[in-house]
Amino acid sequence: MTDTRDPAEQPAGDPAEQPAGDPAEAPIFRGFSEFGELLADFIATTPSIRGAILTDDKGDPIDFTHRHALLSALDAQIAGAQVEQTTLRIQAWCARHGLGSCEILVEASHGMLLSGAPQQDCVLSCLHTRHEGDDDDPELLLTRFAALRRQIAELLR
Repeated sequence: MTDTRDPAEQPAGDPAEQPAGDPAEAPIFRGFSEFGELLADFIATTPSIRGAILTDDKGDPIDFTHRHALLSALDAQIAGAQVEQTTLRIQAWCARHGLGSCEILVEASHGMLLSGAPQQDCVLSCLHTRHEGDDDDPELLLTRFAALRRQIAELLR
């Protein structure tokens, strides 16, 4: 059976099977609103970022951005929906214990997931690809992600 979806919307598959080339040059989908534009500007500055998504408290996308060659729109939305409840629960725990806002970093051999809650009713998530020789410092990524979370919180007010 032939897949009739737009090639840009087909699942990205295994990152190891992705075409070679400079990820920084991969086209970036810029979203549908000012949130998508802000997310796209963020991922444009770091070639290892595959995509970023802002979801509501039910895991539905508010807006998202992604590099077409590295992550499909569907995969970006699924990732955002999957981490939404966990992120909101961790954020609520941090608030109850007087720790304020938090950023969550999950590292794996093939990438990183950053997640945080700009407000009580939405979650920001960002997916990074890790390749041998990458010099992306997790502390720097967390700092930049925290700044993005604060910018989105300001837009939501």
